[in-house]
Amino acid sequence: MKKMLMSAISVVLVLCLMMPSVYAAEDTQTSYDSVIDYVNEAQATEETDSKIRFGRIVNGLSNLVINGFLGTVLKLILPDSAAVTDYEKFDIDEYDNFYEGTETFIDEPHGKKVWSLGYGKASVLPSDFGEKEYAKGAYIPYVFGNDMYTDEDGNKEDLMVRAVVMNDGSGRGNVAFIALDAMGFANADVRLVREGLKDLAEEYNIVSINVSCTHIHTGIDSQGVWTDPIGCIINNSFSKITGKVKYGVERSFIESVVSGSKKAVEDALSDMTEGKLYYSKMNAEDYFFDRTAPISLNPNIYKLEFMPADSNKTPTIIATFGCHPESASYDWASADPEKTLSFDKKFSPDFIWSTEMVMNDAGYNFIFLQGNVSTVTSARGLTGDGVDDFPGNAHYTSVRYGYEIAYLLLGMNMTEDERIKLNEATGDRLDVEKYNGQDRYTVWYEGLETVTAKEVKPVLNIKHKQFTVKIENNIIVLLGKTSVADNFILKDNFSRYYTVTEVGYLEIGDEMKVYMSPGETFGEIVYGGKGADGFELAPVRKYTGEDIIVMDLMNDAAGYVANPANFCLAGIQYNEGNDAYDSDTWCLISYGKNAATAFISNFYEIYDSVK
Repeated sequence: MKKMLMSAISVVLVLCLMMPSVYAAEDTQTSYDSVIDYVNEAQATEETDSKIRFGRIVNGLSNLVINGFLGTVLKLILPDSAAVTDYEKFDIDEYDNFYEGTETFIDEPHGKKVWSLGYGKASVLPSDFGEKEYAKGAYIPYVFGNDMYTDEDGNKEDLMVRAVVMNDGSGRGNVAFIALDAMGFANADVRLVREGLKDLAEEYNIVSINVSCTHIHTGIDSQGVWTDPIGCIINNSFSKITGKVKYGVERSFIESVVSGSKKAVEDALSDMTEGKLYYSKMNAEDYFFDRTAPISLNPNIYKLEFMPADSNKTPTIIATFGCHPESASYDWASADPEKTLSFDKKFSPDFIWSTEMVMNDAGYNFIFLQGNVSTVTSARGLTGDGVDDFPGNAHYTSVRYGYEIAYLLLGMNMTEDERIKLNEATGDRLDVEKYNGQDRYTVWYEGLETVTAKEVKPVLNIKHKQFTVKIENNIIVLLGKTSVADNFILKDNFSRYYTVTEVGYLEIGDEMKVYMSPGETFGEIVYGGKGADGFELAPVRKYTGEDIIVMDLMNDAAGYVANPANFCLAGIQYNEGNDAYDSDTWCLISYGKNAATAFISNFYEIYDSVK
């Protein structure tokens, strides 16, 4: 009997080896040519998993040394600023300038209602810019300057705040989105902007005020880290005695952001007009890349195009996609090799400015709301910057990237003939006529996908949640407790530190559903994959069953948001794509290992409450 059973098993195995295909698990439906291929892949998967585990062990040891030992010692040595608040006495319900959003969610428009939208913008350069020098945010080493780049039209670039106010006609209130040309803006500063808008919010029934950062790396320091950290620490070590707190972010810049935001929203409210809203999505994977494993990014550009019913009114394009605007960040030499600069002292809004130039040429207002930025940055391959007589400085590459992004946004719904006409009408900013046919030059409209714009029904739902989050990264604790950074810091009786942050959920018609994140969210938390292994919560798209997109750096600057299993202050991440380890230091700028769990779990509470 035993021999017969073994013989039967042998026959079954041979038949399996000869079968043209077998399937792994039902949920993936992956097919293989034979069991041997299946076994080989299983072995390869185990090898990959072991390399990932090795990286996590290295990172765990590194985190222990950097955060557990060195960070803890510095945290204990340096005194708290007088601005640090008692956690036990803090009541978040009494914390001012939080907006919950629309009171209810709706699925269909109220009657024959239509969209209303208004647009406004203003400069946020302080009044003494040009005389006083300001620190460049995110620039290493520390660099101060007082001049802006000049664009190709001969105008000085500017650091702006742009605003749109939207209303779906349902009577549930207006929603404001503000995009600031800056690295990031702490939730405490967001609330200062809202304080400046309080009267307008009451008068015009604004139920949600959102401050996003374009995340440029060449603007004025909005985080405090690059201005005078040593001076802040020294001053604030005695602030409980003197009663005077020195903040890292220049107060003149904060004041200009508050006043600029108010002007932009005022103008948007004055500009409110009825019209139709259209949604488009285009794959633009050749224009972005993720620079650190685990590789996970959203390759799409999303566009909302508002067309006013009044033809005399200017249409508006709202764009969102994940990409670090840092093309101009690290240019330490001029285009002329004989005039080498030590460091680039000029400020720039990076590609945002040149994108808007083309948009304005085409007759549109423009606002960019940062998407799922993670460690995603611009890919320069298709912008033609390799042509020999282009200027070699990094700022110019950001200009050309901005032009091309504008053409993609404007042209995604067009035929090639229409794109050619658009190119001519906007001044051929990418020099197609001059360089077409040369090696390494690509024409932006050739082979470009044409996508259909969908009309969006007037349904605007938004809900926010505020909560305290424990800061486990002692580097951020140090910046906060000494008031180098503008974070609102709380301290409990066990010397643990916290801050207040927000998450949100947004629906625009049926087409756009958005997780509004306070940090820079690693893609695997949203889309899944190997990088999500070990995360205690389901990835966002799996949990919701919807193609939710992300708008990062919304209403806070919480730093990188990583799967706790991959959290790394300084270490390595295994990159399966090239079978190598990428260096990783991103989470040096992060609230801590469990920030992702805190943010996503609170987001799921919002999502579940409206579904």
